[in-house]
Amino acid sequence: MKEKTSGVFLDRQRHVGDPDADNLFAEMVSKKKLSDFHKTLSLSEKELHLLNTDQPMKAFILGKRAEPEWVDDSRVLRGQEIFDNHAFPIMTLLGLMSLPYCYAASPGNKALFMAEKMRQSPAKRITDTAQFTIDVLKPGNLQSNRYGFVQIRKTRLIHAMARHYISKAEWNQDWGVPINQEDMAGTNLAFSYIILVGLQSFGVMLSMKEKEDFLFTWKYIGYQLGINEKLLPDSFKEAEMLTEVIKRRHFKKTEEGVILTQELVKYLETVVPQRQAYFVKAQIKYFLGREVAGYLGLPDNRIKDKIIEATNSVKEIQNFFTIPKKSLNLLFENYKNESRGR
Repeated sequence: MKEKTSGVFLDRQRHVGDPDADNLFAEMVSKKKLSDFHKTLSLSEKELHLLNTDQPMKAFILGKRAEPEWVDDSRVLRGQEIFDNHAFPIMTLLGLMSLPYCYAASPGNKALFMAEKMRQSPAKRITDTAQFTIDVLKPGNLQSNRYGFVQIRKTRLIHAMARHYISKAEWNQDWGVPINQEDMAGTNLAFSYIILVGLQSFGVMLSMKEKEDFLFTWKYIGYQLGINEKLLPDSFKEAEMLTEVIKRRHFKKTEEGVILTQELVKYLETVVPQRQAYFVKAQIKYFLGREVAGYLGLPDNRIKDKIIEATNSVKEIQNFFTIPKKSLNLLFENYKNESRGR
C-alpha cells in the first residue's frame, strides 16, 4: 500500500492514460476513419457480432483484459447483488455525492470541464454515468452475460477520444494527461468507497464483508477499464487510505469545480419533485460534508441545512430498522469478530 499512496508513484500515473485504447483511437484518426469510429461505437453487441469485418474496433469492443489471478466470480456477483439490493440509494448517491465529489479534484476536473464544453450537454454526462453504473453492476453482466464488458470497452474508447481532443485544447502538460491513471482511480473510488460512506449516511448498514465485496466488484471493473492494478485497493482500509491521499493532493476550490457543480445542481433541480428541488444543494452538502462542499461553492443555508439534517436523521433510523435479516446478522457477526480482535 505504501507504493500506491506515494507521491512519486502517483505523479508518474498522471502521465499515463490508456495505451491500448489511445493507440486505437490514434489509428482511427490517422486513417481518417472517425465516421466509422462513431458508427461502430453506437452499435449494439448483437450488431457488432454481425459486422462482416475484423476491424480493430470490433475486436477491441468485443474483447476484455485477460483475467487477473485474483479474480473471484462469486465475489464479483456478491458485489453486484449489493447494488441490486440497494439500487435506489446507490443511484441517488451517484448524483448527489459521487459526481460532485469528483468535481472537487483539480486538475482532474479541468478535463471534465473541457469535455462538458465540447458536448454542451451537462445532462448527458450524468445520464451516461448512471447508465454505465447500471450496466456493470446488474447481476450477471460481468459473468456469462458479456454486456457489461462491451460497455466497459466502449467507455475506454470514449475516454481515449476525450484525451485526444482535450490534449489539443488549452491543456497544460504539467497536469499530466487528461483522464489519467490517478484520476481514473479517484473516480473508481468515488463510485465504490465514497458510495459506501454515503450508504451509511442513508442508514444502510452493511457488514465489512459486504463492503469489501462491493469494493472487489469495482476493483474488477477498474481493472477491466484499464486502471493500473496498483491503484486498485484490496480492502476497505486501503480504499480509505488512497481516497485520503488523493483528496490531500488535489482537492481545492476551482472555477471548474464550482461551474460543474452549478450545472449538476441545475439539472437535478429539473428532474426531481419541486419540493425536493428546493433542497438539492443542502442535500449534496450533507453527503459531501462542509469541507468538500465549500470547495464546490455550495453556500451555507442555516434553515435548509437544519431541515436536511433532521430529515436524514429520521431516514437513517428508519433504514436501520428495515435492514434485511441476512444483512443484520452479518453486521452483528462482523461486530462480534471485530470486538474479539481488540
